Amino acid sequence: MTDYDAFPDDSAAPHPDSILRLASAVHRFSIPYINPEDQLSFEESFKSCASPHGNTLTVMRLTDSRRQAIKKNMADGKLNHAALSKALTEYIPSINQILLSCKFQPEVARLDKRLLFSWSSGIENIKTKTNKPHHFDSEALMFELVLSLATFAISESNVGCDSCIEGDFPAASRQFARTAGIFHTLGDDILPNWMANSKQHARMENESLAETRVGVCVAFAMLYTAMAQQMAVATVLVKPGVPNYALVGKLCAGVAEDLDGFVGVLRSKSPVHMSRMDPSFLTLITFSINVQRAISLYFLARSLWTACEYGVAIAALSEATVAMRTRSSPTGRGLPEIEPSGPLQSLVGEMNGFRMHMGALLNSWEKDNSLVYFDKVPPSVPANKALKAIKLKKMEEYTLEMRDPLTLGPKDTTAGAGQGGTNTNNGGPPSYDDAAANDPRLAGRPRSDSDLARELQAKLNAS
Repeated sequence: MTDYDAFPDDSAAPHPDSILRLASAVHRFSIPYINPEDQLSFEESFKSCASPHGNTLTVMRLTDSRRQAIKKNMADGKLNHAALSKALTEYIPSINQILLSCKFQPEVARLDKRLLFSWSSGIENIKTKTNKPHHFDSEALMFELVLSLATFAISESNVGCDSCIEGDFPAASRQFARTAGIFHTLGDDILPNWMANSKQHARMENESLAETRVGVCVAFAMLYTAMAQQMAVATVLVKPGVPNYALVGKLCAGVAEDLDGFVGVLRSKSPVHMSRMDPSFLTLITFSINVQRAISLYFLARSLWTACEYGVAIAALSEATVAMRTRSSPTGRGLPEIEPSGPLQSLVGEMNGFRMHMGALLNSWEKDNSLVYFDKVPPSVPANKALKAIKLKKMEEYTLEMRDPLTLGPKDTTAGAGQGGTNTNNGGPPSYDDAAANDPRLAGRPRSDSDLARELQAKLNAS
């Protein structure tokens, strides 16, 4: 904490260290987990249509190996998120390549053994009657891809949490921005295309994992954008000297707006999944929204006082002290009630330190104004003096790697693959670009992966 004895003039006291921890408080999510009893094998499932082709068989085996590496990492009691992210970075392009191979060659993509993917959620807090994680099963390759991407995103965010704890706020900001980009790709591109024509959409909306819902992913892109900006604020605050008060205030206001938007999207788009989330996380979000607004008002007050607008500065600081009070009702202004054994208990010291600092500063300013400046104090901050939120939109664009489809089917059918259009793949399946350009089924309307997955499943069921 700042040594206030070194500043006998309370009106000039620097911002306290407690603000840094309050401004940078973030939540660490559990990752989604593959069911430990899941023993699927791509090599065994695609044996008949993959074994005639050396490269295809090699990719299937490599994909199995990479999935096993992910499961091994998940089973480690001391989960290494950096290692998990690396394993997922290697696995995701492979599962996407298999998905594309089935998409463009559905007539030969036959399974010898059922593929059943089983995952538990990291975002939701769902337990079975025996208090074990609830696993959701799906035969869709797209389900496996989506959960792998969501796990990669949350794993990256946890690397960011580690960087935040170590005080490396620039690195944490980059990692949260990367997480935001992955969730944005899921919510804006991959999931809408998958769910576009799903007849089971209503059932899946209620029963499937939160990570597979468009609304959840759109909301989480906003959440991690806000968290990336929190780290940008912390980067400014940790530097020695006096920060740009107005800039920090605007950045904190932007964080509050993004967190508010996160709650709004989640409540309107995915209320069922929101109800399954850890209540302590939702309490933290409510806490953070109000803290960010209070800090924004505090720095607005400091900038106004520096600019000799003493009366408005006192009004802003007074509003900040109100925002930091514990609210009297669930819908009232202020901070939520902090449970004695809850996770927010660790921030009580910082809360009290910030409150004491603002109280002393407000008393000092009011005294100076009554004896020296005689500036009129408005009942609230005038609209023309309020800070306009700045949103850095720190989101790192994520692009899913597209590899050319693998050759599937009996050996003697490969010569005719890709007929009906230009094929630059020398008798194998068309490249991704060629297949998309020449597939007559894609003419006239976008063809969703759910359409193709259902067709493939119907063929498998009939065989």
